[in-house]
Amino acid sequence: MTTKMPTAQNRNAPSWAFCLCAAVCLILLTFKTPWARTLIIEGLEEPPLKWLDYNTPRGIDVDIMTEVLDELGIRDFTFRFVDSGRRLLHNAQQGESDIILTLSQNDERAEYLEYPEEAHLLLDWRFAIRVEDVNRIRFSEFEDLAPYRIGAAAGYSYTRTFWESGLDIETVARNDLLIPMLLENRLDVVPVNYLSTVFDSIQSGKRKQLAFLYPPLRRAAYYNPFAHASDYPDKAKFLKAYDKIIRDMRNDGRLLAIFERYLGPDGLDWWQSQYSQ
Repeated sequence: MTTKMPTAQNRNAPSWAFCLCAAVCLILLTFKTPWARTLIIEGLEEPPLKWLDYNTPRGIDVDIMTEVLDELGIRDFTFRFVDSGRRLLHNAQQGESDIILTLSQNDERAEYLEYPEEAHLLLDWRFAIRVEDVNRIRFSEFEDLAPYRIGAAAGYSYTRTFWESGLDIETVARNDLLIPMLLENRLDVVPVNYLSTVFDSIQSGKRKQLAFLYPPLRRAAYYNPFAHASDYPDKAKFLKAYDKIIRDMRNDGRLLAIFERYLGPDGLDWWQSQYSQ
């Protein structure tokens, strides 16, 4: 009986297999996906768009962004809320945040923010009236409102045309006084943020007491831009994918479902006023 001696090739096989396995493990351990760190998303608390509810982020913007991130397969993200617009923009300029929720676009901000093509919201300022005045008060031009008591909050820009309209405008100290004064019959017409006023009136049980005049006093597109100073990888890739997902959500009903989640039947009305006219 003869014993077969291992060849040099056979003797080296186990060591080569071990080296190959170790190399694969090392690659797997060190490989990083494009979304390799926590994505920091900052905003101001502005119900129903975004706010903390017992330390849980909630709101229309939160749900839209969460849907986008879920479709992108991004699980490592956090919503962070700051106490002022100045702090919000400072953090973006310094690269301390990645995405900023719900900003309008202007030339100054475009210097340090990269905006997506798609606006996820069109926010309106509209005139609110009492529901019993629906057939009495109309608005197509400012002179239509001349017979009525108009209120406005000090420090709010609304539009230059509004302030220069020649209407007899009663200025109040705070914006949150306008709806109570309207419902107390101390004013007839007040300009308000349509979305937040609808949400607040639903929460307070006063929605059926209010009506809103169309067209809007002012309408602006709002975006979720990326900070130029952010070092989050593949921002261009993210924004391209973001735009497609927002378009898909608009077309397949997911955006409408989110609006209705917070606004009830007014969600459909708001949707139609934005995208069907």
